[in-house]
Amino acid sequence: MKQIMQHDFVSSSPVAGHYYAKSLGAPFKVYLADGFEIKIDPISKKEQPAITDLPGLIAAVVRTRVLHDRKLSGDDLKFIRSALRVKSKVLAEAVDMTPENYSRCESGLRTMSITAEKVYRAWVFLMSVLNDRNVQDEISNRSSLENQDASAKRARAAKLEKAYGAYLKIFMKMKISPVCDSEEDLVFVFSRGLRSSQDVLRGNDDPEWKNEPPERMVA
Repeated sequence: MKQIMQHDFVSSSPVAGHYYAKSLGAPFKVYLADGFEIKIDPISKKEQPAITDLPGLIAAVVRTRVLHDRKLSGDDLKFIRSALRVKSKVLAEAVDMTPENYSRCESGLRTMSITAEKVYRAWVFLMSVLNDRNVQDEISNRSSLENQDASAKRARAAKLEKAYGAYLKIFMKMKISPVCDSEEDLVFVFSRGLRSSQDVLRGNDDPEWKNEPPERMVA
């Protein structure tokens, strides 16, 4: 069974700017099935996780959270804003709210309407995709796209279809649940491992973080 590493909520902001981190600062539990190494810090002599593509992981966590139907809490909003590195004024404009009202949402003094929250989720999903390093690389190398082989083009088409499906889920199908059990933890499991026996034989590592079923979690 694969080792699972848990990143629990702490009071600090997400450490998106640091490559090594013990916590993502998310107000929910995030487990990693792989995509990390445990190293010994030469100064403190303590174990520290070295996460592969930490920015990519944070983007995947953000996208997964906004696609989950549990209503976003103030702590969720603060985590997402910090992860995207945007000002609250920008997010307020995205959902047509005043900065003061949006600040009250982050502090938990008020909640977004269902319509505003769907717009917020869609905007956040799009921003996390556009901030993705792999997407930026593709945009900056558009001339090379025409020379991609059939498998690469199918992979790109699959990504577009996935993104389109996410938007449909947010705007057309998602029923945001305003009530949840406060004792029930929100848990996500992520994997960046090899996806098939062919990948293993070819030595190709999957470059993206994937959200896995929570059943993979090891207590």
